[in-house]
Amino acid sequence: MSEPVTRHLTVLLTDIKGFTDKTSHKSRAEIMRMLDEHREVVLPILEVRGGRLVKTIGDAFLMTFESPTNAVLAGVAVQDALAERNRDRTADDRLEIRIAINAGEVNLIDNDIFGEAVNITARIEGIAETGQVYFTEAVYLAMNKAEVP
Repeated sequence: MSEPVTRHLTVLLTDIKGFTDKTSHKSRAEIMRMLDEHREVVLPILEVRGGRLVKTIGDAFLMTFESPTNAVLAGVAVQDALAERNRDRTADDRLEIRIAINAGEVNLIDNDIFGEAVNITARIEGIAETGQVYFTEAVYLAMNKAEVP
């Protein structure tokens, strides 16, 4: 294991609403199609704003950003794209995600991240509502408020 590197980063976590319920009556092929579509829709939007995929955790993406402003704008863009995609779909066919964002010191070790900032992001993701972007006060204080709607 290599030495950890400490950095101040913005951490973004996405999660598909009701993933377990949605997949309980789908075949493996249908689950893979849903996850592939999730990746194809969500990941490019996050990456174009500077997001770096750290890892996937089941149906979730753990991302880091250098800029809290870019992380929030990316989250909003994802929710807008999914709202458009879901407009004429049945409830079972919708991709609805929660997005949580926090900023703080993280330890980078072997292409993974650890630390309190990651733990807090995971906790607020659990209370976030679908279709919204939840972020902490640390993100709010650091982001450029003139750019975020």
